[in-house]
Amino acid sequence: MTDPLPAQLSAFVQKQGIVVDPEFSLHPSGVHSVVNCVFSAQARFEVVVLPLLARLNDRLPDVPELTFQTFVDDVDSLGVQGYAEDILRNRQRLSGRLKVEVAREVAAFFIRHRIQTTADFQKLKSCAAEHLVLVKLVQDVKGIGPTLAHYLLWLMGREDHVKVDSLLTRLFARIGDWQPRMGNDADRIRITQAIREVAAQMGTTAARLDNALWQFESRRKADSHA
Repeated sequence: MTDPLPAQLSAFVQKQGIVVDPEFSLHPSGVHSVVNCVFSAQARFEVVVLPLLARLNDRLPDVPELTFQTFVDDVDSLGVQGYAEDILRNRQRLSGRLKVEVAREVAAFFIRHRIQTTADFQKLKSCAAEHLVLVKLVQDVKGIGPTLAHYLLWLMGREDHVKVDSLLTRLFARIGDWQPRMGNDADRIRITQAIREVAAQMGTTAARLDNALWQFESRRKADSHA
C-alpha cells in the first residue's frame, strides 16, 4: 500500500508556499558543524546558536582547513569550564554535561577515526559514514542521539538526511491523519522518506527541504508567542 504522506506533504508545501532557502549553505568546517549540531539541542537557533557560532568564528574561523585537533587543543588550553564561560559564553548542558564538553568529545571521536575535516569525512562511502555517525558516535558519545546524529550527517554534507526534531514532528502532526511520536523510529523513518520523496519532486535535497520546513514551523511558533 502506498503511503499517502508524501502526497499530503507535497500539497501542504504548495498550499503554504514553502520554498527552499536560496541562501542555504553548509559550514565549510567540520568543527563548526559539530558545534552547530550540539548547541542546537533544546535551544533557540537564532537567539542562541547563531551568536555562539559567530563568537567561535572570531576565534576559530569557519574555513575548510580548520581541524578537529585544533578545536580540541583550543578547548583544552582553557578547559571546558573556561571555554564555555569565556569563549562561547554558554553554559547549557546536554545529558548533564556542558555542551562544549560534548562537542569536544565528538571532535575527539572523529580524530580517533582519522577524520580531521569535512573533506576527510566526505571521502567515506555513504554506508561507512552512516555507520560511523548513526551507530558508533551514538554509542560512544553521551548526549548524541539519532536526531542529532542525522543532523550532523547533513551538516557535514550528507544532504539525504533529515533532522526529525520536535518542531518537525509538530509540523507533521498537522499533515495527514496521524500523530507522529517524537523519538519513535518508525515515525522518524516515515517522515524522512516523505521529505526525501517530495524533495526529489522539487529538484532539491532532503536536508534543504527539511530546513525550509523547519524555518516555516519556527516562524509559526514565534508568531504564536508574539
